[in-house]
Amino acid sequence: MNNIEFEELLFEMRMRAYRHPRVDIVHDGFRPISGKVADFCVIRHEGRYHFFYIERRLQEGTPFYPGNEIYFGHASTPNFFEWEVHDPVMLIRPSTWEEAHVWAPFVFRFGGKFVMAYTGVNRQISQDIGLAFSDDLFEWERWDGNPISPCKGKEWAFWREDRISSCRDPHVLEHDGRVWMCYTANTRYGESCIALTSTTDLVHWEDHGPILIGPRDGYEPRLEGGHPQGSLESSNLLRRNGKWMLIVNAAVRNTNIRCWVFESDRMDSFDFSAGREFWHGGGGVEIVKERGEEALLASFTGGTIKFGRVNWSTEKPVADFVTEDELRAWGRDDE
Repeated sequence: MNNIEFEELLFEMRMRAYRHPRVDIVHDGFRPISGKVADFCVIRHEGRYHFFYIERRLQEGTPFYPGNEIYFGHASTPNFFEWEVHDPVMLIRPSTWEEAHVWAPFVFRFGGKFVMAYTGVNRQISQDIGLAFSDDLFEWERWDGNPISPCKGKEWAFWREDRISSCRDPHVLEHDGRVWMCYTANTRYGESCIALTSTTDLVHWEDHGPILIGPRDGYEPRLEGGHPQGSLESSNLLRRNGKWMLIVNAAVRNTNIRCWVFESDRMDSFDFSAGREFWHGGGGVEIVKERGEEALLASFTGGTIKFGRVNWSTEKPVADFVTEDELRAWGRDDE
C-alpha cells in the first residue's frame, strides 16, 4: 500500500466511523465521535428522527470558552438504535450578534417550512435569539430580521448587548393560533427566570414577561460546573390532561434535584416553590413521540442522548429511563 492508498483508506475508515457510530443507546446513550451533547431538539421527517444539538468538546468543555460550541451537530435515526451523523449546521458568524457561540436549537414546522429557533452569543457572552429556515433540515438560511431580541428594552428584564446577559434556550409550542416561545432570562433584580413571548407570524412578538422566577440570591458559580445553585435552563412548556406543565433544568441550593416540573392552570404563571422532581438523572427533556397517555422522552445525560418514558395520566407524572425492549417497541411503532 502506498501513501496515497493509505490516506484514502484512512479517510474512508474514519468517515465510516463518524457517520455511523456504534451506539449502545440504552447504557451509554448517543454522542458524536469526539464530542458530547448538550441542549438538543428532535423532529421526525420522512421516517427518521432528526436530532440537532449543541456539540461540546470532550474535555473541559464549557459554553463560554472561545472556539467551543460554534455549530450545531445533526444526527438522525429511524429506530433509535441505528444512527447516522450528518454534517454540522449553523456555524457562528464573525462580527455579528452570534460571533462566539450558538446554543440550544429548537426546530418546528411553520408555514410549510422547518424553522429553527436558536441562541446566538457575542464575544461579551450577551445572548439573543434568532430564527433560521429550511426545506429539508440540511440546508439552513438565517432570517434577515435576526435577532428577535425578546428581552431588549423590557422593564422586567436585565439584558445588555455589551456584557454577559441571559436570553437563551428557546422552546416553542403552538397553542390557540399562536406560536409561544419560552426561554431563559434574568429579571432586573438578578433572579433567573423562564420568560414567555408569542407571535402569529414569527415577525411581530408580544412579551408576556417571566412565567417562572427563581431565587433572588444564593447563586454560586464553580469553574468546573456543578454549581450549588445556578440558572433555570432548558425549559419545555406543554399542556397535558387539562393542566400546564413547565419542565426545567436547575441546580437549586439544598436539593439534589436537577430536572424539575412545575404545574399550573395557566401557561403564564408557575410557582417556583411548588416544583418537584420530574426525571431523576434526566435533563433538557424533549418529547420524541406519544402513544395515548404515554410518551417517549429524550434527555441529555452526561453528555449523551438517552431515552425515557412517562405516563401523563398519573396524578404526578414522573419520567424514568427505558429498557432496551421498551425502546425497541417504541421504534417498531414506526415500521
